[in-house]
Amino acid sequence: MENTLMDTDNIITSDNNGYSNADAILTTVNSSDSSNYEFPALFKSKTLIEVCSSSWCRSQKAKEDVQPYLRGCKWSPDGTCCLCIINNDGTHLVELPRDLYSDIPTTNRTIDILDSVVHIKEAGLVYDYCWYPGMNSAIPESCCWVTTKQNSPIQMWDAFDGSLRCTYRGFNAVDEMEPAISVTFTQEGSRIIAGYKKYLRTFDVDRPGREYSEHKIGSPASCFATDSNLLAVGSWNSSISLYNVNEMGTYKSIGKMHGHTGGVTHMKFTPDGIRLVSGARKDHRLLVWDIRYYRRPLNILTRAVNTNQRIYFDISPCGQYLVSGGTDGIVKVWDAKTVNWKISLDQYDSVTDNVTYQFPLHRDCCNSVAIHPIRPIIATGSGQYHFKDPAKYLDYDFPKCVEENQRDRSEHTKEDSIYDNDLRFSCDSENSLVFWWIGEVPNKS
Repeated sequence: MENTLMDTDNIITSDNNGYSNADAILTTVNSSDSSNYEFPALFKSKTLIEVCSSSWCRSQKAKEDVQPYLRGCKWSPDGTCCLCIINNDGTHLVELPRDLYSDIPTTNRTIDILDSVVHIKEAGLVYDYCWYPGMNSAIPESCCWVTTKQNSPIQMWDAFDGSLRCTYRGFNAVDEMEPAISVTFTQEGSRIIAGYKKYLRTFDVDRPGREYSEHKIGSPASCFATDSNLLAVGSWNSSISLYNVNEMGTYKSIGKMHGHTGGVTHMKFTPDGIRLVSGARKDHRLLVWDIRYYRRPLNILTRAVNTNQRIYFDISPCGQYLVSGGTDGIVKVWDAKTVNWKISLDQYDSVTDNVTYQFPLHRDCCNSVAIHPIRPIIATGSGQYHFKDPAKYLDYDFPKCVEENQRDRSEHTKEDSIYDNDLRFSCDSENSLVFWWIGEVPNKS
């Protein structure tokens, strides 16, 4: 990652080191008067402009069944770069082009090809990752993130050179190191909360190693959401547990929420800290909860989730927009002023698709979306593991499958089309990270 600070052709419409002049932008946002910062309007033009893109391919020496695809992306808290997890290829860090720190792109802007400024080739499946919440490019020691992966402890990585800073290790009853399933920082960034199969373990950021406090839980902690002293813990048993975490790291249970039909994979609090949005595997619903009255969800939003893959969603810093991808490649946007997704659900109304905007951005699964913390930019990632279809490609390996799919597409009968609708068996795979401008579009025709 360069030591920088943050101050097209493809348009989609609904159905060198050193510091730049953008220092003033971050200075305003990071100052004590940051509450006066007005977040720019989003989706007003109902048009998305592709400004940057990147993709990853399989190395020549890799096995044929190795499929690199993006499994998640998250903006850094200062907005200068985006962290990506690539299946079978570790962690990649890409930077936002400098002209997007302050300029407004036009419809004829050239699309930038993103190169990884940091690449960490991690062996094993990365379970979860999280930026340090106080990350600021002006303070190099604050530029880091943590990951937890298969057969490894929690690792903290430097965002400038990709070096390993330290590790945080949890041990089971027989003194064997076990990997965490999920990980997050507390909001002030002084502690790391890690979720395991039977415990929540809290590490002091300043004291790496095996020193931690733990809290016993009844089911594995699959994901976290934090706001102030509140901690929401999602589980593979489809429940969500709410805890109050005091300054000493002690957990006090508030209650449990039930409503999903599959394991909870992602959650996020709204900026006001009153509502919680949750999503689950093989569950087409996003549930909106009021944590003051958590017995039943406030509202239900629909998206396409046909696999066990984690499908990320995001909430804009202004709290007005909720954006989610789906296994159908469509990005859906809910505007709180239009569909009132924050109000109470009428139990007599049937669950319908009340989306405000939807953009068909990818031909494969859109598994992640991330809204920029300062600028009207959204990052989307696509990809999933594609199985060989036993009904059509029994005698073909995956590379040959791509050629056969293009050559024999016109020969397929109507009965065969049922397989084309299943993206897991489709050969039209996509592996990309794309940045889209979602603000005002000048000179829109």
